[in-house]
Amino acid sequence: MAATIDEVAKRAGVSKATVSRVLNDSKPVREETRQRVMKAIRELDFKPNPAARSLVYKKSRTIGVVVTDIANLFVSVLVKGIEEVAYSKGYNIIISNSHGSAKKEFELLTMLKDKRVDGIVFLTSNLLDEHKRFFKYVDLPIALVNVSCNQENVIGIMINNYRAAYDMTSYFLQKGHTRVGMIRASFLDQLTGRDRFVGYWQALKDHGIKYDESLVKEGSLETMDGYLVTRELLQETTDLEALFVACDLMAFGAIKAIIDHGLRVPEDIEVAGFDDVPMASFYHPALTTVRQPIEDMGRFASNNLIDLIEGEIIVKWEQILPHEIVYRDSTNGHLSNKGEEIIRC
Repeated sequence: MAATIDEVAKRAGVSKATVSRVLNDSKPVREETRQRVMKAIRELDFKPNPAARSLVYKKSRTIGVVVTDIANLFVSVLVKGIEEVAYSKGYNIIISNSHGSAKKEFELLTMLKDKRVDGIVFLTSNLLDEHKRFFKYVDLPIALVNVSCNQENVIGIMINNYRAAYDMTSYFLQKGHTRVGMIRASFLDQLTGRDRFVGYWQALKDHGIKYDESLVKEGSLETMDGYLVTRELLQETTDLEALFVACDLMAFGAIKAIIDHGLRVPEDIEVAGFDDVPMASFYHPALTTVRQPIEDMGRFASNNLIDLIEGEIIVKWEQILPHEIVYRDSTNGHLSNKGEEIIRC
């Protein structure tokens, strides 16, 4: 039989009201008392009834999470951060995959509204005006990841994608490379597509290198696409010196394409990615990349969203988190020239 709140209170030596305060974080509780209550909850494996709590507190204690594809390494790490904070604050999450379809996104957003979630974390590759109208219509707190939206009750969590791409491209140019290619995302993708490409383009301009359209290919952020478009690029040019890829998954494919073409990484062509997904340090050669604080982005999104749900004052509606450049074996000539070196930007 499931444990009750009375049993938790009895074991912790506190009142039911105190247990409720700890569960809902509704009023201050002494840390020693909180620890006793949490210990009793763990020992009894107590699980609050979300339906009953929603009747009392007028909240479902549930957050909806709409992502492009939970199988994507970036997304899975992001969701880990979202879930960690939500669970610690007594919230459940509902995860839904849109597979990058705008039609599916609207269906999922509507479904979550109908389920009366308290707020939504939304990851999309292309924020439309229709999304913004929907956010206004549903009147729910929204946290966006890697997308910017200047709208009431909508929080944005991101890095400076333009600056990060500029820094990564500049690294190649400062080493004397003049034939630096890029595998970019679609321009429909606001931050990971347009901003990263513009950072690459601006770095070329600032270093006096003429932009060459033939060195740039578009991919769909998947490993196979990275492989196919890099193979195409190598068939069209013989003097590529370095390749900046808009995400790590495509960079893995790009490295394989280069090796299958009979070239070496980094001796013949240096390769850098973007994101620093967990596999980046284990791939061979280990991938130089822009590190996004992915899990922290999930934590920020979840924490700020819950603050908004619970009526806290939000000071910054857009959070720009710092990025880092992680130098590994897919490039050569960084300061340590071995292992891993991290430069915070």
